[in-house]
Amino acid sequence: MAELISNRYALALFEAGLDLEKTDEFNKELDFLKVIFEEEKKLLQILHHPKISRVEKRDLIDKLFKDRISQEMVNFLYILIDKRREGYILEIIDQYKELFNQHENIVKVVAITAVPMEEKSKNKLQTVLSNKLEKKIELTNEVDGTILGGVLLKLQNKLIDGTVKGQLESIGKAISGATN
Repeated sequence: MAELISNRYALALFEAGLDLEKTDEFNKELDFLKVIFEEEKKLLQILHHPKISRVEKRDLIDKLFKDRISQEMVNFLYILIDKRREGYILEIIDQYKELFNQHENIVKVVAITAVPMEEKSKNKLQTVLSNKLEKKIELTNEVDGTILGGVLLKLQNKLIDGTVKGQLESIGKAISGATN
């Protein structure tokens, strides 16, 4: 149910963005809102609280965001409040981001390494992936001390294991398979 609701509202917002030619602006505003809502958990609790009136919630949105986001985005937040969907805001943001990335041909990739990647290495990996996948790549780097060396890539629903540990495990499986 939650996924259906978040998909529906995200799609409506995305289509409005397409009509208004503001998909990129909406994307940036949703990034801003996500940071605020994730850092200020109490704000989401207030917006979702059943004993706080819609008028009070709208006033809160006005005070916090009126001069910081577009009127269209403020109106969208009003709709969520009026329809009692404010508890789904983070899921709606995530769904919008997926729609935006699909539309813009962007793939998010996480490169997991033993130590932080240097900017030069990140740029090179981003270029190689972009050329190979024929898409724009948004690359982030995560550090995992259990990796001996190399890179583990997470993209879409795939894992590409280029780590030393992964290669050693493959060799181990090949050897044990050959001895049986």
